[in-house]
Amino acid sequence: MNQVKGSAFGWLGDHAGDMGRMSDQLFRWAEPGLREYRSSRLLADYLEKNGFTVEMGVSGMPTAFTSEWGEGGPVIGFFAEYDATPGHSQRPVPYEEPEVPYGPGFTDAHNMLGVASVMAALAVKHSSEEHGLPVRVRLLGTPAEKLCVGKPYMARDGLFDGMDCLLAWHPGGPTTVLGEDWPRTYKSALYSFSVGAASEGQSGAVSYPGALDAAVLMYNNVNTMKEHMPALMRRGGSINEFMMMGGQCTVANPEFSQLVYAWRNGNLSDQEEVGAVVDRCARGAALVADCSVEPRVLTAVRTGLPNRAMMELVWRNLLEVGAPAYTEEDVEFARSIQRTLGVKPMDEPLYTRIVPPEKAYGEFHPADDINEFTWHCPTARLYVSKALAPTPGVSYPRWASSALCGVGVTHRMGMCAAKVLSASAVELLMDPAILAEAKAEFLKRKDRRDEPPLLPRGLKPPIELRWPEWVSRPGDQWWIPPP
Repeated sequence: MNQVKGSAFGWLGDHAGDMGRMSDQLFRWAEPGLREYRSSRLLADYLEKNGFTVEMGVSGMPTAFTSEWGEGGPVIGFFAEYDATPGHSQRPVPYEEPEVPYGPGFTDAHNMLGVASVMAALAVKHSSEEHGLPVRVRLLGTPAEKLCVGKPYMARDGLFDGMDCLLAWHPGGPTTVLGEDWPRTYKSALYSFSVGAASEGQSGAVSYPGALDAAVLMYNNVNTMKEHMPALMRRGGSINEFMMMGGQCTVANPEFSQLVYAWRNGNLSDQEEVGAVVDRCARGAALVADCSVEPRVLTAVRTGLPNRAMMELVWRNLLEVGAPAYTEEDVEFARSIQRTLGVKPMDEPLYTRIVPPEKAYGEFHPADDINEFTWHCPTARLYVSKALAPTPGVSYPRWASSALCGVGVTHRMGMCAAKVLSASAVELLMDPAILAEAKAEFLKRKDRRDEPPLLPRGLKPPIELRWPEWVSRPGDQWWIPPP
């Protein structure tokens, strides 16, 4: 290892305690998408404390931010996510025990994702200062990854422009670097049903349906059509729904309801084909229930643009750093989970295999909004696993993944990611030819297959909708009461 990388690693080692504390704090707050008020502020404050200029509330989202440090040199980009997922609440213990029934939590360690990116960015700042390497380090706080909302709006608004490269990572999956197969497309839409004029004040033998009936009819329509949508079946496409509003009416028939549908596909043509069927299902439901329906696009994500030069850079540094350096305490916690589940404890219960990029997609099928970065600059995406080792005949439950997010296993995973990202950035600064090669490849690929942002100007992020959130303040009361 050279001295410049050593400086970055030394800074990370000196601040490992901060990394663990921030990750654990986000784990306790567990703020879901578009409601990450304290989580985003914690990361932004840490960056500001360490010399970065920060702007909060960009692109109309209170929990989105931009930050930058430095003058001159290439602009090296990082990003942070920090949203929890409703229904994943779990205490950091080796048995099933939610912190809050039905509450939010983490399975894929978003509580560490943003923290490790922040630490990597600061390690690059420290190393470049110590060795006189000109650079501008930019980190963007991108909320609501689970809803795929943050990045498409920020990309459309030009906040990803001007970067020379982006070093991305995500917890989970195998430990690898994404190769030629990038995540799928994603699109979601809100369907609002309201009672039509013909239904109001009717009496007699016919009782007109309400808006909730329309939502149920749409749900049944889409479920019926799933197997008749080839575009949905190709290459692991999927679709799911969320009842945003059921009318909340205690008497008579609800006059208003809302359903959110989200679908993932391998290309934009399939995305639009599925969307057309979902729209038709909504119109049919509204017709039968004598309601009006108003569709609203919430978000839309392009396919990804890979970059082999960036992939090889990060892969090289991943092999140099190695898999997470788990402690005996980490290993024993993983064994305790296995004992709880009646699985014979393994000598090596944590998954430490490093998977080559060409085999990454075969083991893992991600779908999120990281793709938006890839159309603005050369991008590489690292994955670092914190999973239990595969055990024949055993499917580990979700709570086990959640429990690992709140303990030292995730700390070690985050340190591994921060080292690989910072080392890759430092290598770009020391060898400008790598960045030049990556940019030339980026322009060539983009020229062959350009995909402009999918969100139209004027479309506002859906921050005002009734998304799951803490009532009063984070950590006070979850919106679904305990049983």
